[in-house]
Amino acid sequence: MNYDIVIRPNASLPASSFLQTIVIISFPSLLLALLLASMGFWMVLPFALLQILAIVYAFSNYRQRARWIERIRVSANLVIIERGTGLCEERIELPRHWARVQLEPPADRLKPNRLVLRTSMQAYEVASCLTDSERIGLKARLHDLIGPACHTPSS
Repeated sequence: MNYDIVIRPNASLPASSFLQTIVIISFPSLLLALLLASMGFWMVLPFALLQILAIVYAFSNYRQRARWIERIRVSANLVIIERGTGLCEERIELPRHWARVQLEPPADRLKPNRLVLRTSMQAYEVASCLTDSERIGLKARLHDLIGPACHTPSS
């Protein structure tokens, strides 16, 4: 019995449209700045370029977050959490026998619930990119796969 659950953020902008979107957003601003610079208001140009750099930075950050992947593997004896952008950058192994799934309420009412995998004194948050309703469904699925704590896994 091996189960894999792959969690990714909702990245609705495909990588192929990345440059095209930046150009479409930046073009009117740059056109207006060039028009004003030709009329003698040249101080507009540095701010327009700064705005374009901010847009490029924001979209680069978006693409980096879109590559984030979290994989939860449940086997007969282990629960393995792998995280990273493309490759596994962090790997956590928990004994399935002692693992339990909890949905913790937020400390601040404006923040979402936290889905946590716990073993004794260790707690690992998973599925931080999901919505609350998706976390509730994932909690039920993980509870079915892992079972209650101190429950001897069946072969």
